[in-house]
Amino acid sequence: MRYIKDSVVMNPKRDIALLRQVRNARFIRHDQLFALLHYTRSEASRSSFNWRLRRLLACGYVHMCGDIGRAGFPVYRVTQEGLLQLESHGHFAAALHSATAHPPHKSQVFHALELNSVQVALAQKDLLAHWQSDIEIASSNMVSRSPYQKDYDAIVDVWIDGKIRRFGLEYERTLKSAKQYDKVRTALGCESHVGCVLYLAAGQDMVLHLTYELAPASGRVAFATLDRFCERLMDTEVYTSPDQPPTTFGAHLLYRGLPFPGAA
Repeated sequence: MRYIKDSVVMNPKRDIALLRQVRNARFIRHDQLFALLHYTRSEASRSSFNWRLRRLLACGYVHMCGDIGRAGFPVYRVTQEGLLQLESHGHFAAALHSATAHPPHKSQVFHALELNSVQVALAQKDLLAHWQSDIEIASSNMVSRSPYQKDYDAIVDVWIDGKIRRFGLEYERTLKSAKQYDKVRTALGCESHVGCVLYLAAGQDMVLHLTYELAPASGRVAFATLDRFCERLMDTEVYTSPDQPPTTFGAHLLYRGLPFPGAA
C-alpha cells in the first residue's frame, strides 16, 4: 500500500505513547520525556526518540515552548492537532481535549516539570508501577459515580517490599489560604480510595506550615520537601503530625497505603 505524498502516518504505539505522555504532563522537558518513554519501553534509543519528536514537532502535534527552558533542555506541550490525533486513536481526556478553549497556561510550567521529576526519580529506581496524572484523574472524576474526593496531582502505585502500594501525590509550590486548606482537610478526611497522601513542598518552612494545616486529616497525610523526596524516595523522612517524630515514607506507606486494586 502506498501512502499519499507528504502524509503523516502515525505509529499507533510509539507516536501515540509520546503524545499521551506530553498531554498528561501538561508541560515536559526533553530529557524527562525520553526517560519516561524509555522506562515504559516505548523508545529504545535516544536517536529514535529524537527523530520521532522532530517529526511530531514538524507536524504540529507537539509545540516547543521557545521562551521556556529548564536545565538547558527545551520544554514541550501538546497542541490541539496533537489532541485530535490522540482522540482519533481512542485516547480522549475530558479535562484536556481538542475542543478545550485554551492550552495549559505557562504559569503551570514549573509545577508540571517538578512533578515530572518525581515520576522520573521513581522510574529510574524501578519503584514505579503506575502513574495516573492530574489530567487523567480530573477526567475520571468528571464521569465517575465514585470519584476521588479531590483532583490529586497524581495517583502513584509503587513497589515496596515486593508489594504494590498506592498513594495520592500533591505538590505545593505556593501556599493556599486557611479557608482553602479547610476544604482540602475535609476532602482528605472523606477519601476512601486512597489510604495515604504525600504532600511535597518547595521548602521546609512550607512543610511545617502544611503539617499544622492538614495533619488532622485522619493521620493519612505525610509531608516532605520535593527535592528531598527525589533524592531519598522511600527512605525520605516525612512528618505526619506537628507533635510526632518523623518516620520514613516507606514505613508510613506500608502502614497507611491501600494495596493495589485486585491484589491479595
